[in-house]
Amino acid sequence: MKEGKKAADVEKALQHWTSSVIDPQLKPVQAKTRQLAEAALSLASSLESRCREFIRNTKYDMSGLGDSRRLRAAMALNRVSGEIVTASGDFLKSSPNESISKLETSITRLLRAAGSSYNESVKAMASHYASERGWLRAEIEGLQRINHQTSQFRTRTRDITSIRDQIQERSKTLVENLTTLQNLENSHVQLEKEIHQLAYNEGSLLEAIERIESDSEIRALNAKESELKALRKRLLNEEMSRLGGLFTKVLSLHQRGEVHIHLQAIEVLTRYVKAPLTTLAKKSDGYPELTDSLEEVCESIETNRLPLGEKKARKTLERAKRIINGSLRPIQKEAKEAFAARSRILRSPNVRHLRSQRSDLRAEYTRSRASKQSQESRIKSIADEASVLKAQAKTHLDTIDELATRNFNKGVPRELREEVLSLIR
Repeated sequence: MKEGKKAADVEKALQHWTSSVIDPQLKPVQAKTRQLAEAALSLASSLESRCREFIRNTKYDMSGLGDSRRLRAAMALNRVSGEIVTASGDFLKSSPNESISKLETSITRLLRAAGSSYNESVKAMASHYASERGWLRAEIEGLQRINHQTSQFRTRTRDITSIRDQIQERSKTLVENLTTLQNLENSHVQLEKEIHQLAYNEGSLLEAIERIESDSEIRALNAKESELKALRKRLLNEEMSRLGGLFTKVLSLHQRGEVHIHLQAIEVLTRYVKAPLTTLAKKSDGYPELTDSLEEVCESIETNRLPLGEKKARKTLERAKRIINGSLRPIQKEAKEAFAARSRILRSPNVRHLRSQRSDLRAEYTRSRASKQSQESRIKSIADEASVLKAQAKTHLDTIDELATRNFNKGVPRELREEVLSLIR
């Protein structure tokens, strides 16, 4: 958004321009509307005043009346007068400067209340209160004439007032679009600053991690951990291939009661599923517990208590019997040595301190990366939202220009148009 230009400036300029274009066309309409409103207000004021008088008179008439028909007539006139006073009071709160459509609505509402109340009460008044009935009817008819004139005038001026309303509504929405764009631009700038700071922080964190990684003891620790990782991969992918899934299946079937295995074997298999290399390295040479557990699993397969299918059963038994015969001893020996070497390195207070520090730095780096990605995603969302708003603002500006040109022979001034366009580029 162009520096120095604000949505508020455009709002003021639009208001000034629309007033200069539309007001001259609307002045005759507003003058006639005011004239009709003043006439309606005058009638409503007269109606309210006279009905208050009727209320006072009928209260006096109702006291001590023995004639039931006259009493009913007095009560009816009192009721209709009270309802008309209420409706007239509401109407008199309206302003003579209201739009023609609002004026028509207000008069119609007053007429509906007064007419309905009069029609319901006129029969009860019968031959009594003839002058009052005649006066009420005449006033209501006077309001009907004003309402008719208002309705006809609104119909004749509907186009110009509708165009005015459209231009004002479009102008309002245009300013809202520009205000939102301005806020989005401010958010974008702030996010860019935050991303720049996060990138700087990430660089500092990586440098700190690299300094730790360059320590000779940490390099030795990394080498042993890489060795252990490779051993674990070799154990799972080569030596214990097909057995990891089998162990998990056996544990699941045992939990459901579909296969019965000794509790000790279940505990051994559970440890090998959770941490195979660590468990293997901790056991005595030859891993007798795993051997015993595998022999029990093999027996279940051979007796078909653990059905696997002929081909899968044959290959699983081959792998299990290789392990029973000692195929894991070389990797067990390597793992024991690697774990022991890592333990010796970790006895160093310096290594433990650097390792803990590196863990904290890596966690902080991960959080920073996640935060930066979130901010970058927000920037993309802002760009998408801004693109939509710019297109909408351009449409509103073009529509305002077209409406004004077609109906008032005056388009949006070039300077104002350029000012709006500068805010959406």
